[in-house]
Amino acid sequence: MMAQNDLVVAGIDVAKDKVDVCIRSLSQRRTFASTAEGRRMLIRWLRKYKVTKAAMEASGGYEREWVKALREADIGTLIVDPKRVRNFARSAGQLAKNDPIDAEMIAW
Repeated sequence: MMAQNDLVVAGIDVAKDKVDVCIRSLSQRRTFASTAEGRRMLIRWLRKYKVTKAAMEASGGYEREWVKALREADIGTLIVDPKRVRNFARSAGQLAKNDPIDAEMIAW
């Protein structure tokens, strides 16, 4: 299933040592290490699925290198407010919270 108007969005949950990524519209999920190689692998993976936008929560600065790498790769990148993501998840009936679920909620 392709997203409406061919906009493919990835949600990224950033932690200190890794990121969990979800392309909800394509039912794809992966985890990447917080290393230069992990960022290169993420970009290749996003390009494979023709992702045009990526969104991630602000997470105390851990997101900075990821944002820089994605923007340098010409992937539109948004930083979203974690409280808004949590409130959205609750409104969607998603009460559980873990990194893969957070990535899905961000992508949605």
